[in-house]
Amino acid sequence: MKVLVTGVTGFVGHHLVRELTGRGADVHGLVLDAATEPVPADVTAHEGNVCDYDAVRAAVDAVRPDRIVHLAGASSVGRSFADPVGTWAVNLTGTLTVLEAVRAASWPVRLLTVTSGEAYGRVPLDALPVTEDTLLTPLSPYASSKAAADLAAGQYQESYDLDIMRVRAFNHIGPGQDGRFVIPSVARQLAEAEREPDDGPFELHLGNVDSRRDFTDVRDVVRAYALLLERGLPGAPYLVGTGRSVSIRELVDGLVGLCRREARIVTDAALLRSGEQPDLYGSPERLRRDTGWTPQIPLETTLSDTLDWWRAKLDAER
Repeated sequence: MKVLVTGVTGFVGHHLVRELTGRGADVHGLVLDAATEPVPADVTAHEGNVCDYDAVRAAVDAVRPDRIVHLAGASSVGRSFADPVGTWAVNLTGTLTVLEAVRAASWPVRLLTVTSGEAYGRVPLDALPVTEDTLLTPLSPYASSKAAADLAAGQYQESYDLDIMRVRAFNHIGPGQDGRFVIPSVARQLAEAEREPDDGPFELHLGNVDSRRDFTDVRDVVRAYALLLERGLPGAPYLVGTGRSVSIRELVDGLVGLCRREARIVTDAALLRSGEQPDLYGSPERLRRDTGWTPQIPLETTLSDTLDWWRAKLDAER
């Protein structure tokens, strides 16, 4: 199986490459600059901007993949408020160029396009878990652009009878994630604190630690993607998540318990976000039914591996 992955140099992309190559796939990646980006080993890089249709079409024609996984996009909710236009451009336009390239292909191509559970936005707590039929009411430029990309993929699949699968992925965490996000940020701060003189409890300044989300280990997430490439069915979107939520506080407490220094949480009003959905999780029932997927990596293992990754990264930077 030959697979072209957009966003191959990102957090999820690196893990997906390991999963796919482990299954014997020949993996190619669309990258902006192969000389400066961290292209995973065993990936053949093809340069091009995902928002440039000609570049995407050229990469698709050169590779002639059996499968495409579209991961590329802006991934930060917080940053999307500062740059809504840029967020919309890469998340929607980037998806449209990939959809058009698949529509133009003269051979059968299966496309897996990945959006986000954040597209559900405001959901009454008594309506949880969300399903593929739950109304999308996004609350941020990031979530809105992902919802639009999801709808575009659904329309292309229906209108042009293309082999397209949509995935709404809930929060995923694990080793290698960008420190802009809350859990890797905490892990990085704890790993840094372990290197400093122990002169009392280390303070973690955080926003709302009582919000709850559906967190899945990224290695389980990419296994779901690989199974969908093999066994998934076009049509209704698939939800990738555990089917339950945990609070940020529980995750942070888990990391603190693994730290070699005492740490405590300090609520920082400047980091609080008004109007935030207090709880969000989805039902992966369709994914389980069609592929047999269930999450396998315990949360404790995810947190331990994440903290160890940051320790190793800091060691390497010394």
